[in-house]
Amino acid sequence: MSVDAWGFDVERQATARRLRSLRIRLSAIRSVVAAALTLALVFGGAGALRDWVLSLHVPTWAATVTFLAALFGLVTSVDLPFRYVGGHRWERAFGLSSQHFAGWLKDLAKSFGLGLGVTVAAGYVLLWLLAHLPTWWWLAAWIMSLVVSIVLAFLAPIVLVPLFYRFRPLGDPNLRARFESLAARAKVPIVGVFELRASEKTRRSNAAVMGLGRTRRVVVTDTLLREFRPEEVETVLAHELAHQKFLDPLRGFVLGSVTSLVTLAVAGSLYSILYPAFGIPSIADMAGLPLLAALLGLISLPLQPLELSWSRGREARADRFSLQLTHDAPNFASAMVKLHDQNLSVADPGPWEKWLFYSHPPGRERVELARSFRGSPA
Repeated sequence: MSVDAWGFDVERQATARRLRSLRIRLSAIRSVVAAALTLALVFGGAGALRDWVLSLHVPTWAATVTFLAALFGLVTSVDLPFRYVGGHRWERAFGLSSQHFAGWLKDLAKSFGLGLGVTVAAGYVLLWLLAHLPTWWWLAAWIMSLVVSIVLAFLAPIVLVPLFYRFRPLGDPNLRARFESLAARAKVPIVGVFELRASEKTRRSNAAVMGLGRTRRVVVTDTLLREFRPEEVETVLAHELAHQKFLDPLRGFVLGSVTSLVTLAVAGSLYSILYPAFGIPSIADMAGLPLLAALLGLISLPLQPLELSWSRGREARADRFSLQLTHDAPNFASAMVKLHDQNLSVADPGPWEKWLFYSHPPGRERVELARSFRGSPA
């Protein structure tokens, strides 16, 4: 195996760059198709769909649900080929996925069911708010979204994630004690250490701290436990514990809440001005939802690079904490090399790629941080 000056596998990194190039092209085509569909819906398509639903002469609530379900089905069907190519075909071709097509279809059906339920429920509530609070609907929608986000964060490790992956308490008592000791040293309370059976679907490795309060737990993929030394796993977990230590989930929640409030307020103001020009008879007409969604997307788009920049800063701080807590720069560096090579992550992206796509510091920067680290134990 040939490695570069940072320790990354040259061949794996070449493959990672090839996959990244393919994904960027696919994403560009996907964006063009999505934009074309949105324009078609905004300029008459949604109105035609609404008229067809109303021609069924069903109760108002049923017409609304039918419209939302049909809209979701249309968008999902157009996006399906891209999800298949990027989410299954290439994952299998590049050796990242261990899941067969039948399993992928099963997970797709689960995602479809969840997405359909969320779309119908959120769309129905949004239309109700538009009808009853035409001036302040965006504020009410924002408050409701905050409550839902908190509930989902609490339920994710015990309801949502188990829909797709199997959990079990970490079986090795020595490893479990080791990781619990690490959390105690970081002064981050957890309810346990769990192993996620990722190898049934993917060859990627990862670790995380999931949940809130009584559902907060350390989660380690079985691929990480199998391919990495315990010392390397500790440095990865220490990074994840840092996010809890510095209240990064709370900080992210506050930042996301502020940006979503601004986005909703601006989109709400523009929508109230623009909807008549698109032939939408009232602010609460269901045919206006694609226009509102387009406005929300356009307003939030410029904020994404700023959010990614903030995220990279947060992740770099977690890296530094991991080094301080474990005082193990060599194993941190080797863990970063393994993670990037195994997961086919480009370790040295161009500046524009980093700015547009990276929520974490690139791999080479993380290895360089470890090599230059001169901290003392935390």
